[in-house]
Amino acid sequence: MDLSIEHGVNFQNSLSSSFFTQEQQSLELLQSSPTVSFYQALTVVNNIIFTEKNRSLTKPEIAVLKGAWENQDFSEIGQQSGYKAGYLQRRIAPQLWNLLSETVTKGQQVLKRKVRTLLTEVVINYYQSNPHLELPLFDSQFIKGQLPSSKLSNFYGRQQELYHLKKLINNHRCISLAGVPGVGKTALSAKLLAELSLDSTQHFDFLVWKSVTHSVRLQDLLSELIDLIQPDTSLNLPEYTQALITALIKHLQSHRCLLVLDGFEVLFKTPNLEQRLDYKIFMRRLLEEEHKSCLLLTCRALPNEIYAMSKDDRSILYFRVDGLDTDAALNFLSDQGLTDKNDCLDLIKTYRSNPSELATVAKKIKHFFSGSTEIFFQHKTTFITDEFQSMLDETFGESLEQTERYIMIYLAQRLSLDPAPISFSDLLIQINSSNNISASTSAIIKALEKLEQLSLIESIKDPNTKEIAFTLQPVVKKYINTDPLGLVKPQNSFPSLANAF
Repeated sequence: MDLSIEHGVNFQNSLSSSFFTQEQQSLELLQSSPTVSFYQALTVVNNIIFTEKNRSLTKPEIAVLKGAWENQDFSEIGQQSGYKAGYLQRRIAPQLWNLLSETVTKGQQVLKRKVRTLLTEVVINYYQSNPHLELPLFDSQFIKGQLPSSKLSNFYGRQQELYHLKKLINNHRCISLAGVPGVGKTALSAKLLAELSLDSTQHFDFLVWKSVTHSVRLQDLLSELIDLIQPDTSLNLPEYTQALITALIKHLQSHRCLLVLDGFEVLFKTPNLEQRLDYKIFMRRLLEEEHKSCLLLTCRALPNEIYAMSKDDRSILYFRVDGLDTDAALNFLSDQGLTDKNDCLDLIKTYRSNPSELATVAKKIKHFFSGSTEIFFQHKTTFITDEFQSMLDETFGESLEQTERYIMIYLAQRLSLDPAPISFSDLLIQINSSNNISASTSAIIKALEKLEQLSLIESIKDPNTKEIAFTLQPVVKKYINTDPLGLVKPQNSFPSLANAF
């Protein structure tokens, strides 16, 4: 399978899974996993000891417990913790084993070599006895940066995507998680880091999370990233941009990092050409210079500069994030109070399982239609979230060339008359016979590729003829046909297009 930026990876509707209550999910996670993470075990141990002794473990005790968990000898524990090995072995460890034996394992003798086995059993039993408790979502000590925990507490499906990403991050230097607004790119990448932080078998030294909400100077971003990885070096950073890039790359060479830049494309949304060039050089160096880390970018689509730069050498893996699988979407709508399966399947089809769009329509159904999908479908309409409309406003206001705009308008008007996807050959005939636009076949193909990359059109291949056809999701079709801000057909760009029907 070609996993290049042109072809990408797409796992839409590829997994059916079962869904449980939060308590059942916690137990299922523990019982199905071959290991419990140290962070989960430490959380349970501290809870039990605090209940029994009104205190938590001290830093030396945590160091010994973690070392025993990882089967380290006391010299290794001492080197990593900064305490003398003899002090840990003769003073701290014996008292700790006695404390654990008395409080945590209820009389069963705890020895260094048995710590992991005994505590794994304790953690499973603890959550079975306390089903109202929730497992820690991630190890905050291992993740550098502010992980959006709100995205983790209501996470649905995505098990196949997570499985593949865990493999891909070990074999690729840069991965782009791309998709439309609200589809779940941030939630998926946050869940990936959360699971890795609790997985003792993963091989990253640092998991780094950085949310990008506005365009900043590259120097400021680099300083923040370096400070997240190695806080003690932030006061001695070089002044110049290229030297700062070199400093970050040295950290990525000496430590294996998974670095997430959430909302990456925002960095290029600046009229400052020098700033855009700085980021282009920064990305080129990250892609070309040797290091052992992985960069994970979440974005609607790669900025043009980066897409063009990586298209030839395929240095960025394009991983497209589509909507939830059907079972996950049904479970999501059920939690929103919508339970009629057939009506929910209709909503899932209309909104392409986009959780943000589904949440919006569910909220409106509850508020205006008494929570009844039956009443809603008697007055059915298509809603567009503010986030999605903002994306479409920007796209039609700034991003589309004439051929791309014509294709979008033609698809919307044609699909309004007949919902069947439009074949590539039909599209070519329409454009070649149009008086509104002149475009070569190669220009049309280039336009279609860009529209697919921006997730504005959807392509379908006939399984028999292999012919490709195109369609629009209903939300995009409605925006084009209603043209709420007059951005789709500015100054009546294609006056005779309607006459084609």
